[in-house]
Amino acid sequence: MQPLILSYNFPAKHLSKLRMLAIKHGAHVRVVEKREYLDTIGSLCGVCGAFETMYDGENFPGLMLVMAHFSDAHLSAFLQALRASKLPPVPLKAVLTEENKGWNSLELHEALLAEHTAMQSGAPIHEQSGPSENS
Repeated sequence: MQPLILSYNFPAKHLSKLRMLAIKHGAHVRVVEKREYLDTIGSLCGVCGAFETMYDGENFPGLMLVMAHFSDAHLSAFLQALRASKLPPVPLKAVLTEENKGWNSLELHEALLAEHTAMQSGAPIHEQSGPSENS
């Protein structure tokens, strides 16, 4: 499968730069719309069946990226190019895994935000078996 990048909340001018960067690395960018936030990450990446869901709640703030179908070397090269680009930093990034492919975008955002907050505060990051019960 072609490498895929799910993008969340990118303004148009940054989205075009992200798309150009992705093309240089043989990847495709898929913008995830707020209404799709209840679909699983796996379905958004094309590895699970699609669901007929419609989210009409609040949007989460900030940028988020999910990368799928990258080799380790390819992912490393893309992330290095992303850091070197003039795009704003994206603190919430994930790679599609067996564990998170069944999560929806809201659950993944919650998990990434908790991890990022713990890293920023220097607190230990607890093993997480999945999204919290409160999602």
